[in-house]
Amino acid sequence: MPTPIAAWWRIWTDAAQTGLRVWETMAASAVVIDQRMPVIDAGLRNPWTADHVELTAMVTEKAQAFAKAGDSLAHDMTAMQGLWLQAMQDTWSITAAGRVPSPTRIAAGNDRAMRLAAGMIGAGGRALTPIHAKATANAKRLRTPRKDERSGSAR
Repeated sequence: MPTPIAAWWRIWTDAAQTGLRVWETMAASAVVIDQRMPVIDAGLRNPWTADHVELTAMVTEKAQAFAKAGDSLAHDMTAMQGLWLQAMQDTWSITAAGRVPSPTRIAAGNDRAMRLAAGMIGAGGRALTPIHAKATANAKRLRTPRKDERSGSAR
């Protein structure tokens, strides 16, 4: 069981890292959109010469990243619901007992509450991870000119 200070520190650093990843994802998305719009335009103008590999990747990579994000959120929500149910059971049993709870029981309740708070803060960051990874990787890849573009030949 981490100390309360360590738990709060983790919560704040997780929140800060998630905020940073949100901004990085937005910046990467701007680059990706800027680079892919001409590919979409060319595909609409002449489907026979379109970059079908890139057009297909636009859909499949998003579907995969968002599916992983959804799995992460579902897993985290299940864990948090379990913690919430335990916290409610503790509250009901303490209330029904009609006496002051023991220090051990108070500490266990506080630990559960901290894990619940950390789980809620961390869930968004964990869900964002696959989306962030794909967006930043695409931005890096699309910023780098392809081999055939560097040589001056058209693709």
